[in-house]
Amino acid sequence: MIAHGYGMAAQSSPKLMFSNILWGYFVGALPTVGGVLGYSLATLAVLFAVGAAIFYGMHRLGAGAPACLAMLALVMIRPILFPQFTVNAGLLLVAALVCWHVYARHNSPLALGAGCVLAFLSYLVRSHEFLLVFLVALPLIPWQPLWRKPVARGTFALLIGAIAISAIFDAGNYQGKEWEPFNQLNPARAAFTDFGAGEELKQHPDILKRHGFSVNDVDLVSTWFFVDTRIADPKLLRSMLGELGILPAGSNSWANAWLSLKSLWHPDIRPLLAIALILALLRPSYGIAASWLLFLAAIIIMGVLGRPGILRVYVPLLSLLAVAPFLSEKAFRPLRPLAALLVATAAAISASAATENSKNFELAAIETRREFTAFPAEPVVIWGDSFPFERIYPVLGASPAAMTYRLYGLGVFTWSPFSVAFAEQKRQRGVVDRLRQSAGMPFLATEERYEYLKKYCDEHHDGSLREISELTLGQQRISWRRCSEKISVPLSDSPPQKHEN
Repeated sequence: MIAHGYGMAAQSSPKLMFSNILWGYFVGALPTVGGVLGYSLATLAVLFAVGAAIFYGMHRLGAGAPACLAMLALVMIRPILFPQFTVNAGLLLVAALVCWHVYARHNSPLALGAGCVLAFLSYLVRSHEFLLVFLVALPLIPWQPLWRKPVARGTFALLIGAIAISAIFDAGNYQGKEWEPFNQLNPARAAFTDFGAGEELKQHPDILKRHGFSVNDVDLVSTWFFVDTRIADPKLLRSMLGELGILPAGSNSWANAWLSLKSLWHPDIRPLLAIALILALLRPSYGIAASWLLFLAAIIIMGVLGRPGILRVYVPLLSLLAVAPFLSEKAFRPLRPLAALLVATAAAISASAATENSKNFELAAIETRREFTAFPAEPVVIWGDSFPFERIYPVLGASPAAMTYRLYGLGVFTWSPFSVAFAEQKRQRGVVDRLRQSAGMPFLATEERYEYLKKYCDEHHDGSLREISELTLGQQRISWRRCSEKISVPLSDSPPQKHEN
């Protein structure tokens, strides 16, 4: 959306926020081919490069064609059917590791260069996933052969330099006056939206009272309602967090850690986990054992910090652990047919489930796109996970109608200069402004969010939240809401207009 300027983005921008700006410039420069946008073309190219590198590298390392094909199917089918940039970033580094082993074994400059290019692209696509996969891969990198050769040392120096320069360039492009609201709010809001500070703060009503903050205000900030700067005030939020002190480990921290571990048995990644474990037992090594320990430690820590069960983060790590046993020079020599059979079985199970999920998803997506043909021309507030982004905007081309939707997103992009939300707020047509107008503001949100909004109207505008009209889009409902003056007449005396699609 950001790269090509539709949906939640009012204009195209290379500042993708979650990806490096150099990647933003690259995908923005690619042409649209047959309705497929440049970002999508880059996504498909990344998947092709990863698959080619893994197959070629494993084959050069002696894994055998059956095992290579089976591993390719196991690792790549789901990412191809359900592309996601975090997964792509991690898989790029897995492919880079395979290339580095080819260089260490066969002294191939091409493999060395390809590995470093893939690693650099991994960093550009999603630096956080790059760092996580690199951490878990540390025991698996062939350090001694790489360090002994001047060419390898020089190439890795170039890689490190390129990453450093791109990081500095990226950070510099998010400075300036237009980014001040975002930069000031982002660190403070992260404690609420990502790490559960709101729940801790609600246990300290004295802090809330001193700062004129209500429990509902905490819930609003925790659910990305940043459009009222009296609530989403960075100084105020930082002050309350300062009084709260270092966030204590919440009562559910270890429950979240356990949830992280349990999520490894999710049906979508279960075959990948199972084959990685079995191959590690068939081909034990200190390096593989150390990577497993780092992997488990990483997901437990993520759970404790309040980020459990994020499958898109786990997929590349499990792919790394599944490929790792084939990187050794003596990998599975007596057991190669058995290893290939096991991987093929896991790949067949995974492919069957992924293909069925893809068929069901596509049928649902077709129906959703049909239902959304009556989507309003004006900006609609998207609050929570109610908007079916993946169904409306598939990788291989959205409908022309969907490209005209203007989504006023309440989320990390709210104060980003390229967003619809930012543009509307500058025109004084933001949520706070339009809630006080007779026509109201259209929302696509959950009932829980409407309850927060109802309390917000009462506490901050001395009014009551009323529904002016609604538009039904299949199972979704867009509702025009307004903060009206409190009246004694029941709302049922002026029922909302209903529009059935």
